[in-house]
Amino acid sequence: MTDLRQVWAQIPDPRDPRGRRHPLTVILALVQAAIISGAVSYAAIRHWITRAPQEVLEHLGARRDPRTGKFLAPHPDTVCRTIAQVNAASVDAAYAAHRAGQLRELYDDPDELIPMTVDGKTQRGTATSDKPAQHRLGAQLADDALMVATLDVGTKSNEITAFAPLLDQIGCLKNVVISADRLHTQRKHARYLHRREAFYVFPVGGNQAGLFDQLDALAWKDVPIEWTTYDRGHGRTEIRTIQVLPAPAGTRFPHVKQVFLLERHVYDLSWKPLTSMAVLGVTNLTAKLAGPRRLAELVRGEWSIENQDHYVRDVTLGEDRCRVRTASAPSILATMRSYAIGALRLLNHTNIAEGTRWARDDFRNPLIALGLTM
Repeated sequence: MTDLRQVWAQIPDPRDPRGRRHPLTVILALVQAAIISGAVSYAAIRHWITRAPQEVLEHLGARRDPRTGKFLAPHPDTVCRTIAQVNAASVDAAYAAHRAGQLRELYDDPDELIPMTVDGKTQRGTATSDKPAQHRLGAQLADDALMVATLDVGTKSNEITAFAPLLDQIGCLKNVVISADRLHTQRKHARYLHRREAFYVFPVGGNQAGLFDQLDALAWKDVPIEWTTYDRGHGRTEIRTIQVLPAPAGTRFPHVKQVFLLERHVYDLSWKPLTSMAVLGVTNLTAKLAGPRRLAELVRGEWSIENQDHYVRDVTLGEDRCRVRTASAPSILATMRSYAIGALRLLNHTNIAEGTRWARDDFRNPLIALGLTM
C-alpha cells in the first residue's frame, strides 16, 4: 500500500451503512492532516477541519452538497464519534503494513542490516480515577526515526506478550536487528526473531540472573576496548566503550553468537565524574555482520526512541496533555501522531515543531507531507 488512501480503505467502517454521510477514508484523512499540522486535541482537530478549504475537501473525496455544489466537511461531532468507534488494532495493522512496505525503499540493499528498536510508552493523559493510563508498544527504525508498527498493551497483558504480535504486523523481518530494553531479553523473543530471520541485540540484567552471572564472570579486564566514542555537549562529556567476545560455550541464551560489555562514563566539563554505567549484552549477530563499532551503534540506537518519538509526541504534539479517553480514540490518535512525525522527517524536517508550523502555513502542505499531492 503505497498511498495512504489505500491504507484507510483497509480499515473497516463500524458505522451502520444506512447512516453514513461521509466516507471513513475522508474522516481519517482530515484527522491525519490536522495532526500533522500540530493539532494536539479534539478542539484543535475540529478547528482545522471546519476551516479546510474547498479544494482540500474535494481532493480528499468529501461529499458534495447537491443543492449548493459545495464540498462538505463532516461535523466535528461525527468525527469524534467515528474515531472512537473504529477498531484500533485494524488502524495499527493498516499503518504498519504501509510503513513496512517502505522499508525496502529506505534500505534497497537486500543484505543491509535494518536497525529497529522496540519500546513502550504510557499515554498519561488517558488515566482516570478508576482506570490506569493506556500503554502502547512501538517498533521504530533507529536510524531514520520512523515508527513502523504500534500496538496496544492490554491492562491484563504486558509488553512481553505484546512483543511478537507487534512484530507480526511487519511482513518481512529478514536482516532486521531488534534492540530493546532488559525486559525483552527473553528466550522466546530470541527464538521468535531467529525463526523470522531477524537479529537481536539485548542487554542482560536481573531478569536473566543466570545469564547475567555467566557474562559477569568473564575475564573482561583481559579483553581490549575495541571502540570508543566521545560526546561533548549540554555541559558534560560522555565516553562510551565496548568490549566484545565470541559467545562462550554453554552460554544460556538461544542462538547467541557474541557477548559484549558496554560502559558509559559521564563527566562535567572539568572532568569531574558524574555517573557511570555498565551494560552486559548478547546478540545473534556474527562478528562478520557486526563488529564492535556496529554493536555499539546498535545498542545506542535503542535509546533513540525516547528522544525521537516519545519526547516529540509528548512535548510537540501534546500527547500527555491530551485528555481524549473514549474507546479507541487515544490509540488511533497516538498512531497518527507517530505517522505524522515520520512523514515530516521524510521531508527532512529534523525539528518537528518547525515542521508542524510549515504544515499550518498552507492547507495543502499536510497533503504534501502525506503524499496526497493536489
